[in-house]
Amino acid sequence: MRQTGSWVLAVSLGLFGAAAAGWAHSEHEGHDEAADSASAAPAVPAEESLTGEVVDVFCYLSHGEEGLGTSHAGCAKKCIKGGLPVAIKVGDQLYLASMADHNPANERLADLAGKQVTVRGKVMERDGQHLIAISQIE
Repeated sequence: MRQTGSWVLAVSLGLFGAAAAGWAHSEHEGHDEAADSASAAPAVPAEESLTGEVVDVFCYLSHGEEGLGTSHAGCAKKCIKGGLPVAIKVGDQLYLASMADHNPANERLADLAGKQVTVRGKVMERDGQHLIAISQIE
């Protein structure tokens, strides 16, 4: 009798587990479909030109005005070459910079740190963050 009870319990748990897994899978599928239909693809951004200062984001955020300009260019260049995030500061807006081919912009922008530069590329914004995927540095 004890073996039969264990066997029945094992079969019951197996069936319950399969049913629960099937339910979870169907719920997950429904969630994916709802997310797919609710979220429209973002619009393809047009190319724009931006003119601003090349800054290393760490020093800009941590040092304020002292992290800007020609007096800070040597440090900014070192930070950018070291791999810290690089951006273009246009007025009060910071645009994180990457190259249009999905590569970092650090190598291309490091020697321009602290200088005004005009870049061309696709500008994107999401959750308050701005990025330019640079296709051309003028």
